[in-house]
Amino acid sequence: MSEQTENQFVYTIHSSIAASQRQDYLIIQERMDQEAGSFNGYLGQDVFFDDSGTGSALKVTTHVRFEELEQCIRWLDSPQRRELLNQAEELIGYQYRFHLEANSFDQWLQAKGPSQTPIWKVNLLVWLALYPSVMLLMWLGGTTLGNLPLPLNMLISNLLTVLLTGYLLVPWLSRLYTNWLSTTSRRWTLAGCGTILAAQGVLLTLFSTLPGLPWNTPKL
Repeated sequence: MSEQTENQFVYTIHSSIAASQRQDYLIIQERMDQEAGSFNGYLGQDVFFDDSGTGSALKVTTHVRFEELEQCIRWLDSPQRRELLNQAEELIGYQYRFHLEANSFDQWLQAKGPSQTPIWKVNLLVWLALYPSVMLLMWLGGTTLGNLPLPLNMLISNLLTVLLTGYLLVPWLSRLYTNWLSTTSRRWTLAGCGTILAAQGVLLTLFSTLPGLPWNTPKL
């Protein structure tokens, strides 16, 4: 069973080698350890031999530890590791076989799950970005997009709104509300919600009363 905490990802490998290849396996793992040490986030490895079995086969469990899953994947996919695996196959006579313990990823996801940003907070930020975007687009595009057939108008308007909110406003709001997105404090969560509602209230007042906006112009 692989060890898993919020501060590391453990890649667990179960290997089966001939008992006579034990020293060769250790040589390969030492090379792996040295090469992996040049990769960001590498925390080391642990190798355990199971001598309880019978016959010439020897079971080996190797734990490779990284700070983050992404860092581990970069090492696993690296040409440096592939070259070492090729050397291992030559050294051990192509009997070097392994499989990944699925719990490595399961436990990583479980450990990271509670710290994920609540989706409702993200939705509030999208709402805050979307409202002024739509209103401004209606104002600025009144004499251009407004002259198009409604289906085409909505198609283009939605595209522009998604680009504006997705690439500019939501990322900016996410940086502004970084601490609020990750906090578990009820008080600060409510405070953040209050600022969002207050901002929407200000925007509503401006859009409702600002002279010159087409929907505030008296109809003759």
